[in-house]
Amino acid sequence: MDKLLKAGIAQISSRLGDIEFNKKQIINGLNLGKEKGADIVVFPELSLIGFGSGDIYLDKVEENLEALKAIVEEAGKLNIWAIVGYVEKDERGFFYNTAALLGEGEIKGKFAKTQLTNYRLFDEKRYFKPGSNLPVFNTPFGKIGILICEDVWFPEASRALTFRGAEVIFVLSASPFDRGKIEIWDNFLKVRVLDNIIPVVFVNMSGIQNGVTYWGGSAYYSASGKLVKRLKLLEDDFDIVQIDLEEAKRLRRRDIRVREVRREILEEVLKAYEEMSKWI
Repeated sequence: MDKLLKAGIAQISSRLGDIEFNKKQIINGLNLGKEKGADIVVFPELSLIGFGSGDIYLDKVEENLEALKAIVEEAGKLNIWAIVGYVEKDERGFFYNTAALLGEGEIKGKFAKTQLTNYRLFDEKRYFKPGSNLPVFNTPFGKIGILICEDVWFPEASRALTFRGAEVIFVLSASPFDRGKIEIWDNFLKVRVLDNIIPVVFVNMSGIQNGVTYWGGSAYYSASGKLVKRLKLLEDDFDIVQIDLEEAKRLRRRDIRVREVRREILEEVLKAYEEMSKWI
C-alpha cells in the first residue's frame, strides 16, 4: 500500500527585514495548506526575515524570533506541520541560517545551514556560524531530512540523511536568477536524488527584493529522478505534491547504490580528504 505525504510548497517573495509582512505571508501559506489538505507546508530559506546581505540581520533577529513564536502557535491551531526559514540565535548570541520544523504547536527540530555562501551577492559568513549536524526528524507521516540551499551542492549531506533513514529531503533555498541557473540547480537536485534513491522537494524564493531577482521554480523530484512538478518561475505560487514514500524502498530492492555502500570505501574517502587538506 502506498504511503503518501501531501506536502505544500509555499513559494513566496519575502521582503528583507519586513518581518510583519513575511509573517503574514507564512500564516497565509499555512491556512492555504490546511485548506488543500497538506500534511506539511514548506517555505523558502530565511523566509521569515528575508534573504540578502547587510546589517539588517543584526537589527531584526529578535523580531524574527518573536514572529516565529506566533507562527508556531498558528500552526498548532491549524494542526498542520511546517518548515520555516529564520535566523536562530544561540546562548552566546551567535546567529545561524536555520530551518525550524513545526508540529503539534511546538518546534520539533532545527537544522542550521552547513555550507554558508560567500561569493558575488552573498556575505553569509559575515553574519552566520555554520551548522555541523545533519539530523533527521520523525513526524507522523514519515522521517524527513532538511537541507538549506548550498548544502545540496555537496554530496555528503544528502548521503548522511539517507543513511540516517530520511524518507524525503526538503531543500529550502533563496537562489537568485542567473544565466543557466535553473539547469544547474536541476542537475544538482537530480544527482542527489539518483545517488541516494530518495525523493527531494526544492522550495525556492520568488520575486524581486533590493534589486535581486529570485527565480522561484520550486520543484518535486520523485525517488526515480523524475521531475514531477515545477512551480511558476519568478512569481509567488503554491501547490500540493503527493510524495510516494514507498517508491524509494521499492527501487532500492533492485538497485545497489544505497544497500551496498562499503565502510572501507567511506574511510578511504576520509583519508583522501585528509591528504587533500595538506595542499589546499
